[in-house]
Amino acid sequence: MNLLDHHLQRQPMSIRKILWLTAILTLSMPAAWADEGNPSGTPAAGHGSISIGYQQTYVDGLRRDSHTVIDAGEGTMRSLQLDAQYFLSDRWSLRAGIPFVSNVFHGSPHCPTTEPVQCRNMPALNPQRPESRFQDDDRYHGTWQDWHFGASYHATPRPGWFLTPSLTVWIPSHNYTFFSNAAPGQRIWKLEPALELAHQFDFTNLYYRARYGYVLTEKVLDTRMSHHRLELELGWFINERLTARVFTIGKKGDGYSLQELGPLTAGRSNDYWYHHDQIVKHDFAEAGIGFDYHFSSPYTLSAAWHDMLWGESVINFRHAIEVRLTREF
Repeated sequence: MNLLDHHLQRQPMSIRKILWLTAILTLSMPAAWADEGNPSGTPAAGHGSISIGYQQTYVDGLRRDSHTVIDAGEGTMRSLQLDAQYFLSDRWSLRAGIPFVSNVFHGSPHCPTTEPVQCRNMPALNPQRPESRFQDDDRYHGTWQDWHFGASYHATPRPGWFLTPSLTVWIPSHNYTFFSNAAPGQRIWKLEPALELAHQFDFTNLYYRARYGYVLTEKVLDTRMSHHRLELELGWFINERLTARVFTIGKKGDGYSLQELGPLTAGRSNDYWYHHDQIVKHDFAEAGIGFDYHFSSPYTLSAAWHDMLWGESVINFRHAIEVRLTREF
């Protein structure tokens, strides 16, 4: 019997598994997961999950546009992500999480003051920022990044179709350093209303998931970095335990391009230079492949690899890898 014959003779897996198997990659905004005893397709009140994930991204230069990469140095970004989700009812769920980020950068440093040896010949900020920790010293620097809290409503408008509107907020956990190539984040709050649709093709083990969100951000200097975010995913239930998926993620929105920032940061000593990582666009598109293995109830192990397809005014990452362990309860 070949694989196609085996596939056609199998009973298609329930799409209810989609909403937790495919949420692993973006578990900071998870959906639901399977509960065979609940015809709505979402877990009953009192159920939930906890997970821990590790992601490592390799950075090589700064991408001005799809054709131009600026040699600004290289580095590695690592994060340990802690997430939890809890169902208040069959329809409503809450989630929360926070990553611990540890980054290193090798190249031209960001200098809050002229005190570090690496900054002796660099332009001095005016005024200097001694409250900002110097981190571009070829060593890893780690700290907690942003809390995220969210709520989702899980609807089934038609059998086999799952619609999930959600609202997520990101809040910096503390006043961490943002003026650094090795900074853990932008240190700005964000608010994202989003809508996700998942559906399994009839009589197959193939499914798709589409998610659109619009992220609102706080204003820094004279601009906001609000942006559109789109996720598309196509998956295949290989068997009762293993799922494979391909996906793409894109971001495009407001903020300054590197070309626009150049004249504003001339001399690299003013506020535009100090806040440039907070006000640049960071637009990108990436694609990847992932696997989810439900090796024993209630545990799922997931892994993914992805790479940049296009970018504008954003770090140029060569590839990223991640693994995640999820436990349902």
